[in-house]
Amino acid sequence: MIQSCEADKILISDTDLELPPVVLDTSGWQVIDYTSQEDNDGEGAGNGRVFNTIDGDPNTFWHTCWLGCTPIPPHSFIIDMLESKNIDGFNFMQRQSLTRNIEILSIEISNDNVNWTSLGEFTLEKIIEVQDRPLDQSIQARYFKVNVIKVFDGTDNAALAEIAPYSRT
Repeated sequence: MIQSCEADKILISDTDLELPPVVLDTSGWQVIDYTSQEDNDGEGAGNGRVFNTIDGDPNTFWHTCWLGCTPIPPHSFIIDMLESKNIDGFNFMQRQSLTRNIEILSIEISNDNVNWTSLGEFTLEKIIEVQDRPLDQSIQARYFKVNVIKVFDGTDNAALAEIAPYSRT
């Protein structure tokens, strides 16, 4: 409720307005498990590792192994946010070259890295812009697991530049 300069008027604010999403601070977050990553600096120093999906830089990326190995789906990785966080959605950015992009993925969450709850499947577009995927309701979690279901080019390889959980509180 906001009061007007005129003593007899009170303005009621719109209670349906949502706060804009605020991407969670990834400082200290850790990659604690993955099925595949490119460890040989393929396509640029440091590229290929899962950590790149939470580094805030859309020009770095995770890529399944390909230099001297064959990735075997399904592909997944787990991020430890170090403490339980309120999450209202996820922002995604595809690899900026638009190769090996993920078309469908699922996300699971956990507070103990043992018991997991599915948040469902998310369909992404093959674009370089940020893709916002809000959740139906806020959730609390310490860990999140990304599971690749389908890539656009139909190969066994997958890549992703960024995944950024966000909160509206």
